[in-house]
Amino acid sequence: MEIQKLTVDDFEPAMALSEYAFQVVMSEEQTEKRRSQFYSQDIWGVFEEGQLGAKLHIIPFQTYIHGRSFEMGGIAGVATWPEYRRKGWVAGLLKHALEEMNRNKQSISFLHPFSFAFYRRYGWETYVEFKRYKVPTAHLPAKKATPGAIRRGDPGLSILKEVYSSYAERYNGTLIRDDARWENSVLTNGASQKAVYYDEAGKAQGYVLYEVKERKFTIREIIYLNEEARQGLWTFIANHDSMIEEVTLQAPASDMLAFQLDNPRIQQEIVPFFMARIVSVEQFISQYPFASPDSPVQINLQVEDAYAPWNEGVWQLNVAMNGTASIWKTSDSAAKDQTVKVDIQALTAMLMGYRRPTEMAQIGRMEGPNEAIRALEQAIPDRETYLLDFF
Repeated sequence: MEIQKLTVDDFEPAMALSEYAFQVVMSEEQTEKRRSQFYSQDIWGVFEEGQLGAKLHIIPFQTYIHGRSFEMGGIAGVATWPEYRRKGWVAGLLKHALEEMNRNKQSISFLHPFSFAFYRRYGWETYVEFKRYKVPTAHLPAKKATPGAIRRGDPGLSILKEVYSSYAERYNGTLIRDDARWENSVLTNGASQKAVYYDEAGKAQGYVLYEVKERKFTIREIIYLNEEARQGLWTFIANHDSMIEEVTLQAPASDMLAFQLDNPRIQQEIVPFFMARIVSVEQFISQYPFASPDSPVQINLQVEDAYAPWNEGVWQLNVAMNGTASIWKTSDSAAKDQTVKVDIQALTAMLMGYRRPTEMAQIGRMEGPNEAIRALEQAIPDRETYLLDFF
């Protein structure tokens, strides 16, 4: 198996493989857009006799975790021609991608799986889900007068960016969007209409990106920074009641829309979404902002990670009273009875905030003394995961 980094000369065969594997036919405009994005990604392929047989993209992103920016490698475009499948090529590409991301200091990785079970084999784990709603017009929230005002139309990218950033940093696993992300993805994917809610002082406190078509109000993205903005945006949406029959949207898994309706019997679905994987335990935890404990915490973590051997072994984790952490490998065999055993998937789910240490211990995904597990429970801050983007 020969793994090579793709160059501009490989664009056409890479596109042909993507179209075949994902069963899409790109328009000329879409092809040129992909061509421009080709240069900003690390794309690796497996070649046989000079022919591209499989590929994988690493897209450089940044993500919020407890309000802090982390370098993230987004895995996408994983594809193999059918005649080359079952040869272990994707496994080889994923292992190579981990080495590349580790070398590039991308301490965390996200991907959207075709199969959760498949990517769990290589260390990725579910980190986020969302709630999908379908709301008939008759069930929409009651219209309420608010002190601010809605302005429909293009507010300018700077307004949207400011509101989004304030919202996104409240969650773990949201993307830090640059202008290219906004212009090439967010604002071109079912977001032909825009409306912003401004408070009495004229400050933007929320927005909705949407389309109205065939009597459906499809929300691409709805964000509000406070309850006033939520009411203002939903009143604006409800004012379309003579034009539409239903509203569809997605929201964080903890969203309380149904509870706030006069008739909460609407269609709701919890959808598992993206997976995450810690690429470097040492780098990720050294940057991670733990909760401030009452006294310094010292825990030994025995990490299992078959595909990133640099993570394997026993790590001594120390959390200072200001929440900063230091971590290093230890060979102290005397502390085995004080060691928490955890695989990279469970460790990722906990540190991303998707699952709590006590939950993981209850279902057998983590082993160790109760005292150490309780210390982890107190040290890991509580913050919900969410992701509005797709790649």
